[in-house]
Amino acid sequence: MLRLGNIDYSNCYPIHGPILDGIRPDWIEVVDGTPSELNRLLANGELDIAPGSSIELARHAREYAALRGLCIGSAGPVESIILATRLPLGDLDGRAVALPTASATSRCLLRILLETRLGVTPAWEDFDQGKTDPLRSGDSGVDAALFIGDVALRRRPEPGEAHVDLGAAWTEWTGLPFVYALWLVAGRAIERSDTEALHRLFLAHRDAVPAAAPDLAAVAGARYGFASARLRSYWNRIRYDLDDQMLAGLRRFLDLASEIGEAPPVASIRLIP
Repeated sequence: MLRLGNIDYSNCYPIHGPILDGIRPDWIEVVDGTPSELNRLLANGELDIAPGSSIELARHAREYAALRGLCIGSAGPVESIILATRLPLGDLDGRAVALPTASATSRCLLRILLETRLGVTPAWEDFDQGKTDPLRSGDSGVDAALFIGDVALRRRPEPGEAHVDLGAAWTEWTGLPFVYALWLVAGRAIERSDTEALHRLFLAHRDAVPAAAPDLAAVAGARYGFASARLRSYWNRIRYDLDDQMLAGLRRFLDLASEIGEAPPVASIRLIP
């Protein structure tokens, strides 16, 4: 049995949907979780494959490989990684900024954009985005908060708030796309034949997205509570193909993450097969 982690967000659905709501091979066990939960399960040996946070590849470079040709990324605005802020970014130095515990890569990306790019170091705080919105809790004292996934897609700025799309901010700064997640493979699963079979299945799903999007969005809309047209528009912003440009963006991010102490330096990215 191959233990597959599934991020229960709509951005993962075009790749996993045909397994989740279609015909699931009897050799696949699906485990749902947030990005940070799947990162932990993969590191603990409780999963074989998962769409893991890209920063985790640097933190476990000796233990993990990534499935070639697959990622969740963007080349510009992504809509699902946003910083909601009451202040201009340059005024957030020393101010309270809340980070969702569900995130790993996006937290690091925000640090890079503020600390490295702008020289701004906020007072970081954690929050559970499934339970609270620190900007809409009157006594939180927070000036900005990061939101990810479907929570970010649903959120609309209130008067006095601005939304900063981190995908757009990254590409404007670096000229490169950004990779939020990769399908990470751990331990003995790297050499298993069923990993190769799942990889081929996922590549077929990736290639079918343009034609299959209307049907996928109709099912996913009911699953995640979005209009199908909204999901199709969102998926058009997502890059699922890990090509050379995406890899260049990933390497740049991992280098910058290493510079701020978020992960060790990465000499090379192991892709399989």
